[in-house]
Amino acid sequence: MSAYLSVNNIEVIYDHVILVLKGVSLDVPKGKIVALLGANGAGKSTTLKAVSNLLRTERGEVTKGSIEFDGKRTDTLTTNDLVRMGVCQVMEGRHCFGHLTVEENLLTVRTPASFRAAN
Repeated sequence: MSAYLSVNNIEVIYDHVILVLKGVSLDVPKGKIVALLGANGAGKSTTLKAVSNLLRTERGEVTKGSIEFDGKRTDTLTTNDLVRMGVCQVMEGRHCFGHLTVEENLLTVRTPASFRAAN
């Protein structure tokens, strides 16, 4: 089974000098869920911001490695492009779809085209 999301040996630097991630890799197979666990400050949020192209807003950048979603490198895509493809990051404490059940939230994320069609 090929990876739907593939993070390959990425390195992230903030402010051109602060190394915060080094050698992070993970694969998320299509139709599967992968958990990213770690202590505070371990780089979980930074990894997710790299995946969703949100590092620039915090003066960060992926300086090594690559990230691919659905076979496309994400470094050439805008955050808007990624959202259209079904990739988004909900920051901690946000309740974007608070009126939906957990199952409905998961189904919405898994089927972005049907969600867009319904709205």
